Amino acid sequence: MNPALLFKLVNKLVFKKSLLYVHFGITHRCNLKCRMCKVARDIPQSEELTTRQIEEVFDILKRLGVIYVSIGGGEPFLRNDLPSVVKFLIRKGFMVRLLTNGTLAEENLIQDLASAGLREVSVSLDTLDPGKFSHICNCEGVSEKIMKSLDLFSKTLPEKNRLLLINAVVSPLNIKELPELTGFAQKKGYYISFIPVEAGGIQEFVFKQDDHKYIDESYDYLIKAKKTCAKGVFNSSMFLEKSRQYLKSGRSNWQCDAGRMYLSLDPKGELSICHRFRGIPLLSHNAGNTPVLKALKDMREGLVKGCPGCMRPCWAEISFLLKDMTSLCEMCKIKF
Repeated sequence: MNPALLFKLVNKLVFKKSLLYVHFGITHRCNLKCRMCKVARDIPQSEELTTRQIEEVFDILKRLGVIYVSIGGGEPFLRNDLPSVVKFLIRKGFMVRLLTNGTLAEENLIQDLASAGLREVSVSLDTLDPGKFSHICNCEGVSEKIMKSLDLFSKTLPEKNRLLLINAVVSPLNIKELPELTGFAQKKGYYISFIPVEAGGIQEFVFKQDDHKYIDESYDYLIKAKKTCAKGVFNSSMFLEKSRQYLKSGRSNWQCDAGRMYLSLDPKGELSICHRFRGIPLLSHNAGNTPVLKALKDMREGLVKGCPGCMRPCWAEISFLLKDMTSLCEMCKIKF
């Protein structure tokens, strides 16, 4: 982590200036159709923000205090201007992470992103079984493409200040594989983050009582690995323990700070407290009289009461980072 960004983070910790992070779904288009994915695909390419509009939006977010941006989707590599967007954000002083399924990450595109300044990437990999992963993604040959992209990111992104991360969605289909996935990530020089599945009533992703012993076995391993290994598991110990409870009960058990610490921006520029809810058209709202943060605060008060909750690390880990000293120390060990 560069010194300037460290100063900004410490400033927020000390002075409780809490708005920190935006998840930017740069497109809802995707080349895969993963069975458990709930990303809305109702925003056509014609309604996506242009490159110039993205720059205008993040000029506003910069003034609001945001310092960290993750670019996800859909699949970000479907945006032809992705390197230009990354370059602009980094030039503006944002810390940027790219979230990708890895299947479209050709070497020339990764080189363009590296030249733009990208140093953090998260690649999705739920299982080491090619047939099982093809089933999850509804697409053949996914594993081979992802393995290639993992090597390309490792070869191409400069080593200084970089973070190579694998994201694995935890479900009944891979619960026994978590130790194996952790070992694989370590051998590849990647950290790995485990994301509890949101089953949404899809039966093959719903944990049964008989699965609880496998949840305990895998999460006992991960929590021990977190304490004993310098490399490997990216999640905080708190996140891992609460994930175990979430997978067993289906209930969220942490205080969400959506709309206060983190925000969600969709492909057409609507800013919301979370991807679950419709947002405010930021460019048009910015010309109005009501400050956007006040509008989001009012939105939050009406929405969070009925929210079923989740265990998404892009939300929960930021709350833990700013509220729990152990989680902060664990992240510092990774970043420095």
